[in-house]
Amino acid sequence: MSGKNYNVLVDMDDAEYSHTTQPATIESDGLEFQDFSNSSANNTSAPPPPPPSGRTGSFFDTQQQQRAESSGMGKPVWSVDYYSRFFDVDTSQVLERCLKTMYPVGDFANDTLNNQPDLYGPFWISTTVVFALFVCSSLAGSLAAYIANVPHENDFRLLSYAVGVVYSYGFLCPALVWAATKYCGCQPSLLDIVNYYGYGLTIWIPVSALCVMPFDIARWIFVGLAFAVTAYFLVKNLYIVISRADAKTSRILLLVILAAHAGFSLVLKFAFYNYDFRSAAQPTDQ
Repeated sequence: MSGKNYNVLVDMDDAEYSHTTQPATIESDGLEFQDFSNSSANNTSAPPPPPPSGRTGSFFDTQQQQRAESSGMGKPVWSVDYYSRFFDVDTSQVLERCLKTMYPVGDFANDTLNNQPDLYGPFWISTTVVFALFVCSSLAGSLAAYIANVPHENDFRLLSYAVGVVYSYGFLCPALVWAATKYCGCQPSLLDIVNYYGYGLTIWIPVSALCVMPFDIARWIFVGLAFAVTAYFLVKNLYIVISRADAKTSRILLLVILAAHAGFSLVLKFAFYNYDFRSAAQPTDQ
C-alpha cells in the first residue's frame, strides 16, 4: 500500500467561500490538500459595506415629513391646515403676551413671541375689546338713565360700530404698515406686526371697565395712559423694522403710526367713553 498514491480532496461548498479566489494547493507525499486559511483571513478582515450616503426614506425623512405636516407647511394657502400652525398656542402663552404689552419691557418679538407669532391671540383680544366696549358703554348709559330716572334703550348700533373700529385698527392698520415698510425695503413680517397691534389692544379691556365711573376727568386720564403705554409698545417694536429705511422715511412712518393710534384712542373716547351723568340727570329738550 505504501507504493500507491492517494489523492485526498477536501471539498467545501460553503457559500461563504464561493466568491473567494482559487485557493492554494499543498502537496505532500502524494497527498493533495486545499488550504482555505488565507481566504478565510481575507474574508474576516474585509470591511463592511459603507452606509448609504443619503437619508432618503430613512427615519429622519419621516420625522421631517411629520413635522412639516403638523406645522402646515406644504399645504395650499386656501386650506384650513395651512393656518392651523398660527393657532397652536396655549392659555399661558397668550396671557404672557397680553401682560407684556401692558408692561412693555424686553424684546417682545424674541423674548415673548419666540419668533412664533400667532393669530389666536389677536383675534380673540380684538373680539373681547369689542364686547367690553359695547357692554361697558351700555352699562354706563344705563346708570346715567337710572340716575336721571328716564327710560333707557341699548343702542346696538354701537356694537357694529365697535366691530368696524376695532377690527380695522387691529388687522387693516397692520396690513397698511406692513405694505408701507415693505415698499421701503424694511423686510417686515406681517404676522409680527399683526401681533403688535392685536396684543396691544389688551389694555383697552380694563380701561373700558374703569371708564364706567361717572368722572370725565378720570376717563380722560385712563384713555391717556392707555394711549401712552400702547404707543410706547408699538414704537419700541416697530422701530426695529422701520429703522432699516432711511432717517427721513423712518420719521414719517413713526409719525403716521402715532397719528393713527391717537385717532383710534380719540374715537374710543368720544364714541364709547363720552357719557355725562350730570347732563343725563338733567335732560334738556331741543
